[in-house]
This record gives sequence, structure tokens and C-alpha cells, in this order.
Amino acid sequence: MADNNSNANEQKDWTDKLGDKASELKNKASETIGKVGDEAEKVWDKVEDKAEDVWEDTKKTAGEWKDKAEDKLEDLKDGAKKLWDRITDKFDGDDDDARKPGK
Repeated sequence: MADNNSNANEQKDWTDKLGDKASELKNKASETIGKVGDEAEKVWDKVEDKAEDVWEDTKKTAGEWKDKAEDKLEDLKDGAKKLWDRITDKFDGDDDDARKPGK
């Protein structure tokens, strides 16, 4: 019977040790998850800030391209008007206005 008591005590000791080790591992895992979560949040904040910067740069660049396109369009309109005026000046007719674009 002494063997049964000693085996039962050894088994209880092992059970207690395993329970303690499991608790220790759970605590370490919880700490690690907390650290990973904190780091992930920091990385997300950096990504979000960078995305906002890229968006603002993109809007600025698009605005510059739009302005350049509008300027070029105005230049083309002016050039077309001057060319039209040169063409119509060569013809001295009463119907000049009828030949102008948009009339």
C-alpha cells in the first residue's frame, strides 16, 4: 500500500508541476500576444500615416497635372483662334462670321 500512496503523491506532484507550467506558459503567451498587438498597432499607425501622405501627394500632383492640361488647352485654343483669324483675314467676304467655329 505504501507504493500506492507514493505513486499517488508523485502523480499529484507531477500534476501540480504540469499545472504550474501550463499557467506559466499561458501567462507568457498572453504577454507575447499583448506585445505583438502593440507592435501591430504601431505598424498600422505608420502605414495609415504613410497612406495619408501618399494620398495628399497624389492629390497635389493630380492638381498640378490638371493645371498644366488646362494651360495647354488654353494655349491650343489661342493658337486655333489665331490660325482661324489668319485664314479668315485672307478672305474679305461678308460671310466671315458664318465661317467662324461655334457660329
